[in-house]
Amino acid sequence: MMLKLIRPFMWRIWSTVWNLIALPISVASQFWLWLGRVEGPSIDTNTSTSSNPFHITVEEHRITVPPGNGKLLKIGIFAEVYLKDDAIVRKVPRSNTHEDSQPILREAMIYSILGKDPRIAECLSLGQTDFVDTKYYSNGDLAAFISDQIDKLDFDLQRKWFRQIIEAVNIIHKHGVIHSDLALRQFFLDDDLNARLGDFNSAQYPGHVALGYEEASHCLPRDYEAPNSVTSDLFALGSTLYELSTGKTPYSELYQTNSQDHLHSGDHSVIRARIQREQQADQEIENRYRNQKFPDVNGLWGESIILGCWKGTITTAEEALNICVELEN
Repeated sequence: MMLKLIRPFMWRIWSTVWNLIALPISVASQFWLWLGRVEGPSIDTNTSTSSNPFHITVEEHRITVPPGNGKLLKIGIFAEVYLKDDAIVRKVPRSNTHEDSQPILREAMIYSILGKDPRIAECLSLGQTDFVDTKYYSNGDLAAFISDQIDKLDFDLQRKWFRQIIEAVNIIHKHGVIHSDLALRQFFLDDDLNARLGDFNSAQYPGHVALGYEEASHCLPRDYEAPNSVTSDLFALGSTLYELSTGKTPYSELYQTNSQDHLHSGDHSVIRARIQREQQADQEIENRYRNQKFPDVNGLWGESIILGCWKGTITTAEEALNICVELEN
């Protein structure tokens, strides 16, 4: 597949580059949205589709959003994300190229396979290749939610999320879906503070290999030319549960971010230096994992599940769920 990379950690590099340059683009786009137009794919507001004023028709690099009807949330590598009426999140490809449309098509297909489930983000409507609408979860994602309150989180709530994360992975695996980018940021909190798994644009399903990989902290060292697997997803599950339990990604201390980076984001030398630091950290994490060296989980609730996912002694999400239920009792 054209989106698969021989070195999966290149995703972090491209993400870093994109995040450093996307902020001014996003700010400029918000300004043009306020004026009623933005250059980029097109959202057709023809009166013939007045029943659906956010109907999308994709044209290369032209997006038109009615003022006040759509707020630009994020510009990604392949997609742009909008919030409509504080209720719907819409993803559209950044252009009509196959590379940009494929992740949207993949996510739409996965939501069609999974259907509605309390552990899965609610999909509201789909286009063939041009958009995916999901429910907007105002509580945000789990990683952001716990980022500044890990030491004061209610233990019962944290333990509930621990089980719900495993439940979500068990559900997608029973449908033959491999998420391929599991991390705490992919779980969203609904109004009742229940965890729901989303962001399936890299996912794999029978007959269709994944479009991407996990970040280094969540990635099982393996033959990256081979399809992703239940085993690689379970490894990432272990890292996700570690995130939930500690409030940080595995070996996050290896990423030494310079606090001045964002002030000089247009400086190529700053970008190159940051990329080099992240490459080195990614490689160190991969080496540690290959040598079966994992972060200390001693004393964490569910430590046997986290280690079992990392070491491969837990072979299915259902097995992890059964252990979790036993621990709860």
